[in-house]
Amino acid sequence: MPDHLHALMAVPKGESLPIIVRTWKAYQAKALSIQWQTGFFDHRLRSDESEEEKTNYIRMNPVRARLVIKAEDWPYFWPRG
Repeated sequence: MPDHLHALMAVPKGESLPIIVRTWKAYQAKALSIQWQTGFFDHRLRSDESEEEKTNYIRMNPVRARLVIKAEDWPYFWPRG
């Protein structure tokens, strides 16, 4: 998406999601000259059903934004696994 990012992440037990996200954003900011907003919003997935729902939501985001006709047309689309 041109103005925001969605990601599905698995964080190892004992690791800090805020530190992982902050480190990743710092790297991307330096490498790609991105200016990120402060903070982020996270949502913990509690079931496989929820994971599929969130995955589909992310895949359809460019379609809802009318950037492409089909999710598969988005250059960063990933196929179902």
